[in-house]
Amino acid sequence: MKENKRALVKEVLTKTKEEKKAYFKNCVVPHTKLLHVSRELKKEIEIGEYNIILVVGPSGVGKSKLFEEIIRIIYEEMSEELELDRSMIPVSGIELPSPDLGKFNWKDVYYRVLEGLNEPLIDKKIDVEKLTNKTQMRKVKSHASGTAPELRRTVEKAFYYRKTKALLIDEAQHFFKTKEKVTATQFNSIKSLANMSNTKIVLFGTYDLNKVINLDGQLSRRVFEIHFPRYDYEDKNDRTDFQRLLMSFLVQMPLEEEPVYLLKEHHRYIYENCIGCAGILKNWLQKCLSDALENNETTITLDNLKRNALQTQKLLTLAEEALSGEMDFVEMDEDRERLKSLLGTKENETKKETLSKKKKEPGKRNPVRDSVG
Repeated sequence: MKENKRALVKEVLTKTKEEKKAYFKNCVVPHTKLLHVSRELKKEIEIGEYNIILVVGPSGVGKSKLFEEIIRIIYEEMSEELELDRSMIPVSGIELPSPDLGKFNWKDVYYRVLEGLNEPLIDKKIDVEKLTNKTQMRKVKSHASGTAPELRRTVEKAFYYRKTKALLIDEAQHFFKTKEKVTATQFNSIKSLANMSNTKIVLFGTYDLNKVINLDGQLSRRVFEIHFPRYDYEDKNDRTDFQRLLMSFLVQMPLEEEPVYLLKEHHRYIYENCIGCAGILKNWLQKCLSDALENNETTITLDNLKRNALQTQKLLTLAEEALSGEMDFVEMDEDRERLKSLLGTKENETKKETLSKKKKEPGKRNPVRDSVG
């Protein structure tokens, strides 16, 4: 496998600098974490019982790459069906923009969904209520006031006729970045869209998304959570998998000298500067490759890595956010004991012993059966 990858890289060595950069940028490494989460997500989309799925993980772990890969995999596996039915769009996706001035715009979301579904004549949609009231008809615009219901109905119909199994939404934490506390309202709108269109909605986001959902028991019980974690250097298996990931990237770098020595000598340093996140690692190596090519260097050096690494303060922020978010997926004994206490199922051994062992009064013997006759 390594020889095959390197053979492809050697072909790229004759290309221009820009083509070399583009080749590495577009290369995909199907590493352990990505494969595990993609299998779980695909299964949940196809046969799961939940209409809303959360895929959460730290910033830079590779959620956007997973987003792209799931769409690609589903289209590949359904290629024969798509040949028979050219109107089908089995899965679609959008990236959710951050709300301007803290005000969320559902009309803009519906508009983006319709664009992702290749819906024709989006700007020509008609306000049905105006039509039935025999007043002047108006065209639906994504930012016009009062157009959300029309666009919403159009989205539902598009999902139905396109036989869309799932809508993937990247950066979904932006749903809840509003000035008003509308968490339940936002979530209910998502849930309603999923239920009425019979299309699963997959929300990709940071741990902020998970924290928001878990604030409300009514919300948390209605979603299926999939954790996309980083690699943990303290875990032996994770450490080995991370080194394999690093090697896979290094052998695909279009450089005259394969920089494999970096894995042997500096893998700990490399781990520290990407905190175990595949996305951060890939972006870092892209910068290193660009730096090496522009300086006509034959390989990547430690100096090159240091020049292009993120600042330590930024890494600290990323690491603290990741560690904090990971705690939401750790089953703590203390939490289980607290649950038992709240529900009244916790056995109080001290109280139990006190009730079963009555204190004896001085001079009073224990009860025994006396012999008779």
